Amino acid sequence: MRRQPDGPPQDTTPAPQGADGTPDTLIGKRYVYTADALELLCAASGAGQLTYRGEPLQMKAPKALPASD
Repeated sequence: MRRQPDGPPQDTTPAPQGADGTPDTLIGKRYVYTADALELLCAASGAGQLTYRGEPLQMKAPKALPASD
């Protein structure tokens, strides 16, 4: 007899990708939720958008590197 998982069934259907076919979540990018000072580093790209408390995370802009003269 197999034990049933606790809680309601989870929807594992991936969200659609962007119109140009690129993944919605990109590897190596940082995503932030500023209201709770949450920051994530994405370790794998894929379809779907990262969310926290039902709101989508925003991609953090890269920092400008200092010029080397």
